[in-house]
Amino acid sequence: MNHTTDVLIVGSGVAAAAIAQKILTKDPLKKITIVEAGSKVKMRDFAIHQNYLVTGNLPYEFCQDKPYPTKDSTGENESLGRTLIPMQGSRLMMYGGSTVHWGGWSFRLKPEDFKLKSNIEKQINKLQGHYDLIDWPFDYNELEPYYCEAEHYIGVSGDSNDPTVPRSQDYPYPAFPYTAEDKPALAALQSLQLKFSHMPIARHGISASDSIHPPCQTTGTCKYCPFGARYVAANYIDDMLQYRDYPNLEVKTGIVVESLIMSGKNSIKGVRFHDKNISETKSFELRATTVILAAGAIESAKLLLRSIDAYWPNGIGNDHDLVGRNLITHPYMMFEADLPENPDGLMPEMDFPTLVSRHFDSETQQLMGKYIIVNPSSSIGTRLANEMQSGKPFSVIKDEITGKSKIQLHVLIEIFSQYENRLYNASKRNHIGLVETAIDFDQGPDFNPRVKQVQADIEKIFTAMGAKNTRLKTISWRADHAACTTRMADTPDKGVVDKNLKVFGVDNLYVCSNGSFSTLGAVNPTLTLTSLAIRLATHLNNNVFAQVKPVVVKETV
Repeated sequence: MNHTTDVLIVGSGVAAAAIAQKILTKDPLKKITIVEAGSKVKMRDFAIHQNYLVTGNLPYEFCQDKPYPTKDSTGENESLGRTLIPMQGSRLMMYGGSTVHWGGWSFRLKPEDFKLKSNIEKQINKLQGHYDLIDWPFDYNELEPYYCEAEHYIGVSGDSNDPTVPRSQDYPYPAFPYTAEDKPALAALQSLQLKFSHMPIARHGISASDSIHPPCQTTGTCKYCPFGARYVAANYIDDMLQYRDYPNLEVKTGIVVESLIMSGKNSIKGVRFHDKNISETKSFELRATTVILAAGAIESAKLLLRSIDAYWPNGIGNDHDLVGRNLITHPYMMFEADLPENPDGLMPEMDFPTLVSRHFDSETQQLMGKYIIVNPSSSIGTRLANEMQSGKPFSVIKDEITGKSKIQLHVLIEIFSQYENRLYNASKRNHIGLVETAIDFDQGPDFNPRVKQVQADIEKIFTAMGAKNTRLKTISWRADHAACTTRMADTPDKGVVDKNLKVFGVDNLYVCSNGSFSTLGAVNPTLTLTSLAIRLATHLNNNVFAQVKPVVVKETV
């Protein structure tokens, strides 16, 4: 690996891929190095796909966190707070990052999400908890053109006539149609006059575009797509390396970045790392003119925290003790009810949802936490293939399919930042070689009352379907959408990075991850992250690289 580079990107997920692509499109000769701690798993491979079909084993399962330690298992990471935030399954530490297993849901935040504090601060005394709220340092209109570019970059299929959010360009691909499985939920939402729409999803559709990525074939195996129709950062990085003339783009796996190296209080000169391909213990240095942390909300914050030196005794960017704090995620709730019969034999058709309601993702709901309702891809009935493989006779299968059935609706809900909710570096290393994560989190006093309100809303929808016995089946606080740990703000006493994602007080260090979100809203963060990545790359191209020639940073004496 080269010892110097123009741009160093730590992490290889969607943010890294989008930033590199945008920079290299303008300057194909720019020297960019992407480093990834994990390994590479081959994508778009039919042999691997066939093995997955037969065994059900995903080829990247070893890239997940292990469960928390128990009396019977050493496990990984530490949960210290009153609310458990599971790490296992929430992310992938590998080439391509968590886009390798994500669902592809591609929502925009709504205009009110950028003004959370302004919108609710006059009513905040109605809540019991103590929340550290801020607004984004810019509004929806500033990000809107980058949302358009991001939707085209990751290949989103959606309804361009959906009025849920303002848009200046159509989606690149038409929406996937509602399925027969959506019929009960659709009818109920319509009867209750609740707004709904097609799920915007990063799966290439059929269009006149010149994309090299094939359209979705609806194989029902989205966790490992053999065609590469769903956006996966690994495929896009591969494309840059194989099909584009970018001679100075370098991607290295097995690189565990230990700390950032400063040449002064206000300038970073590179990173210190271990190369697992060479040695688990020997330390190396890589110098860079610009450094971008795109390793996710968890690892980016931890790297800043453990980069302690004379200039930054509490960790880089942490003079105000904000790095790793204000941690939030999305509680994911599964509600279930009983239908007396399923006469149409409705059953799962695809491996992704096509119906979503953002009716309660509105400014009127913002004080208590907005939420979306998703009709999941297994909302009703049973999977016919599983029943046939079980050896049951047709008559039994028919009765099971058309008889009494359980039906589900899933909810993703917004929560607010609390200063005491935080993450930091633990004392051990995980099986990838990264320092383990310690999480201290408490859901707060307002969450359970909000769940009761949500359940009452969901019960009305189930009742309109003819279903009874509404119940909350599970709540998962998993760290899939961890955010706000290096949040963006107007001033360093409120956040870690400025509106251009530059760490306050450091001229050439940026953080582009969900951690840089000021607030999270009620929706999957990936499209917003991609938009921020493209916006950052545009800023660097127009305002940084255009004015400053690459130089070797000299250490201050």
